[in-house]
Amino acid sequence: MLWWSDDHPSVRDSSRERKVRTRSPESVTGAASAGRAMPKRRVSAARIGDLRLLVGVGLVIASVVIGVAVMTAGGDTVLVLRATRDLSVGATPSGLVAVPVSRAAAGDAYVSKAPTSGEVLRWPVHAGELVPRAALAVQSARQQRQVTVAVDPLHAPVGLVAGDRVDVWASRTERDAGAPSLVVRDAAVASVSQDAVGVGGEIAVVLDLGEGDVPAVVAAVRSGVVDLVAIPVDSQTGDVTMGSVAS
Repeated sequence: MLWWSDDHPSVRDSSRERKVRTRSPESVTGAASAGRAMPKRRVSAARIGDLRLLVGVGLVIASVVIGVAVMTAGGDTVLVLRATRDLSVGATPSGLVAVPVSRAAAGDAYVSKAPTSGEVLRWPVHAGELVPRAALAVQSARQQRQVTVAVDPLHAPVGLVAGDRVDVWASRTERDAGAPSLVVRDAAVASVSQDAVGVGGEIAVVLDLGEGDVPAVVAAVRSGVVDLVAIPVDSQTGDVTMGSVAS
């Protein structure tokens, strides 16, 4: 009698044949299911790609609509003038910039072109404010005189410009001269030269004065030290003599 061990080639081949023949139905079903799942994954990926395409097209359409709306709204604006610094009563507005505002909100209430030299403010306008048309008026003819005053820079407001309003004070140089005195109240500054005009480095400030105020200012300049005291726009009364409101 012959005995073969399990390692004999004939035994090994027979074992493999039995394993193949006895494979369970569940394993066959699982393999088939895996094969059917692959097309589903491909379909899902295709649907995601279609969704991304639709979203992209929607964003493009939305951006076009928004752009058209912005361009259309631009036709409902108008340019008006805004003050870049505080503007005093009686001054011809300067340093203005054009800014777009809603036509419905602005209407004809604000200035849209630079005022002429004869148009002055009836009340002060603060920096950043739009210039109202009603604030402009044609100044009445007056007997005005322009007087140049040499002022030490330390005795004048920093940043003094034409159109500002100042009080003129005088201090005598004598030892027993007493307290400073008010010479002219609420004088308009016509121009300011920052170039030194005196041996002490004074600057030239031209004041717009009434004819009756000229002698007192000239005497103050010749007899002592002159100080110019700024009048903030919040303290200005708007009582400058005006003519008709500018159109």
